[in-house]
Amino acid sequence: MLLAALLLLTAASATLWAEDGEHHGGAKHPKQTGRALAQAPALWKTECGSCHMAYPPGLLPATAWNRQMDTLKNHYGVNASLTAADEKVIRSYLLSAAASGRGAAEPPASSEPPRISRSAWFIRKHDEISPAVWKRKSIGSASNCQACHSGAARGDFDEDGVRIPR
Repeated sequence: MLLAALLLLTAASATLWAEDGEHHGGAKHPKQTGRALAQAPALWKTECGSCHMAYPPGLLPATAWNRQMDTLKNHYGVNASLTAADEKVIRSYLLSAAASGRGAAEPPASSEPPRISRSAWFIRKHDEISPAVWKRKSIGSASNCQACHSGAARGDFDEDGVRIPR
């Protein structure tokens, strides 16, 4: 009986570990974003994806998404303001699927907007990438997830699928 309980507990732990997708700190991070993207409102895809990839909400914590939504008048130098109704729908979605847990990246304390590429999680996962690689014409910057992660728009950031372009 004890052995059966231990096996069940071990299996449950392994399942949680595998679903977490990020074993450094227990935060919900990109490998979980596919589930959230399946439930994404079309408005988020249209509005946030009109200028750049609609970044999966699991890449930042709720505090960072709130800051993003609070500063849409100057969204990285562009006015990305929304109607109050559209803002409410998008904010609600982002907050419901935001990163959480001990490893969730907090936004900078300065007035600088949150950047996924400057989060401790992102830096740790990309520490082997030299600054010269980010500057390649085929990549452009660290914010261009789709350059190396072909499944990024679907929330698939699996390391096995990474292809760094020349």
